[in-house]
Amino acid sequence: MKAFAVLAPHSAGRVPVHDACRVRLHDIEVDFAIVEQADITMDAADPRHAHDVLLQIAAFSCNYREQARFLEIARRTDSKGYLVLGSEFVATVLATGAAVDELQPGDRVIGNGAIDASASHPGLTTQRGSAELQICHRAKLIRIPAMMPSADAAAFSIAAQTAYAMVRRLGLRRDEHVLVTAASSNTSLFAIEALLGAGLHVHALTTSPHIGAHLAQRGLHRYCVLDRQQNPAQALATYLDAQGLRAFDAVIDPFMDIYLRKLVPFLRRGGKYITCGVFEQFSRPHEPFQYHGLSLDEMFSLIIRKSIHMIGNNLGEQADLERALADYCAGRLPVALDSVHGNGQLDSFVHRSYLAPDRTGKVVFDYHLPTLEKRAC
Repeated sequence: MKAFAVLAPHSAGRVPVHDACRVRLHDIEVDFAIVEQADITMDAADPRHAHDVLLQIAAFSCNYREQARFLEIARRTDSKGYLVLGSEFVATVLATGAAVDELQPGDRVIGNGAIDASASHPGLTTQRGSAELQICHRAKLIRIPAMMPSADAAAFSIAAQTAYAMVRRLGLRRDEHVLVTAASSNTSLFAIEALLGAGLHVHALTTSPHIGAHLAQRGLHRYCVLDRQQNPAQALATYLDAQGLRAFDAVIDPFMDIYLRKLVPFLRRGGKYITCGVFEQFSRPHEPFQYHGLSLDEMFSLIIRKSIHMIGNNLGEQADLERALADYCAGRLPVALDSVHGNGQLDSFVHRSYLAPDRTGKVVFDYHLPTLEKRAC
């Protein structure tokens, strides 16, 4: 079976590969490859696999936060082997354990990153989602509509589940104004669609001017582009004034280490700030803004004085993913796809995934191109 992986520095010639490319990321040489691994099987009658499902992966995509893992492998000059990547996938069920009654061979599934109580581990289904054959617990999978294209499905689960969880936990009223930061990030793109679909007042914040055309196409014309070389306070104040607002009621932010200290002054008293992660995933800081915002003391003092609700969010519940899939089928939740790549296109897949500053949406690798045409669910 195939898998998408990062090779350790001394793995050249030691690992069977179908395709390979080398790129430089954060001043580190990284060797990517489609490697060949031994096939795996599952004895469906084995009691140890009673709740398991054997999958054939059709397509996968990677997550921003995987970079920390593979950069660590790439910088180890004394290591061998490789690290299989892939956080999201779409797969076909090949076999099921004796206790699995809700799935059957032929069903198409994606990962279910539910963190609520389940019979399996909370969180991501796998961090090696590109491996063509996998055994997963049934609680970490969810069936998808038969006509959902592989590319959409392989780009869906993490960002959709996370975005819908954050929107749910904010509990916004129709008259409230919510700001979504890092508007070109995948989680933010899903959050924007979820908020627009709910008929809420949505504003976007970005440092990537190219995303404006996509937002406008989706019906969002209220967005603010920040200059990374300038203190954003004046731009935000000007934007709020132009919108006839004194402050935002809520903020959805995937990168709190970048935006939190800059945005607390622009959140109303009693407002809500929800975040699902940080930008800095690496040992070498590369904060994109020259101005970092308030000091930590100033920020915490202002949060307390304004009685701001700070909410941390990790993925979501199964019901969040189910709602996202229902909205997708109803045509209320389009998936932003940057590009889809297949066998023999590793270079372009890696470039669009990690090196393209104009990327908009997810980058998918499909083992079985051409993909199906999108049709109604």
